[in-house]
Amino acid sequence: MDDLVVHFPWMNPKLAGVDVPAWVRWIDPGVPVVGDASRWRSPDLPFSDVEIRRLVRDYVQFAERFPKAADMQAYRATGLDNFYTDTTMDILSQLTGGEKPTEATPTDRLRQAQIVLALALFREEHFLAMHEQEARFEQARDGFAQVLGLDDEEPFADFDIPDEALFPRASVDLPWKGLLAPMLALLPAGARLFVSDPDVRRELAASELTFAPCVVDGQDLLCCDLDADGLERVCGERVEVSLPVRIVATP
Repeated sequence: MDDLVVHFPWMNPKLAGVDVPAWVRWIDPGVPVVGDASRWRSPDLPFSDVEIRRLVRDYVQFAERFPKAADMQAYRATGLDNFYTDTTMDILSQLTGGEKPTEATPTDRLRQAQIVLALALFREEHFLAMHEQEARFEQARDGFAQVLGLDDEEPFADFDIPDEALFPRASVDLPWKGLLAPMLALLPAGARLFVSDPDVRRELAASELTFAPCVVDGQDLLCCDLDADGLERVCGERVEVSLPVRIVATP
């Protein structure tokens, strides 16, 4: 298959659903991922691998100053709504009264997109590390059941302890909708997005997007074309595109 199709929203193949076609590729924002999955890198990435890893480290260190989300409110009040536009020193300059550009240039948007995706991939790695402890959670839950004297047929849900409280879910714990605009900023016009996560597909459908049966490379799938209005409903910001963006999903 010659057309570019990249996985959305996850960039680490370990977060993908089952039966992802071989022609689906994984976007590479300049951060290495262990494995042999086919990755795609934009030739227009503004930061080198070394630079983007340094920036991710700087942002993580900056965020660690605020153990509680409420601690960020004073900084948000200064008008800094997005921490992914440039280097940490530029962030600090803005917080202390430095002037911000009135309008982002195309290069600024590419830099922002790369940093957002690199940080998102960093979050995915941490999520996976937590998810890999699922077996321990399951053992703990079995132990709780024995202590409470539950039969094997009695689920925890009957005691108001949902699985989501014990088992992390990427679609819930990772903010994925904000990745749509950065991905489109790096992808060439006409590139398609492939969704394998059923929770993500259901949320897309809840955004008044209509999926219809389609056949791609001989496989029965679901497809949906998004114009600027549809993209805005998903990611909450206006994204002008020269061509409708096709989302391909597993049934």
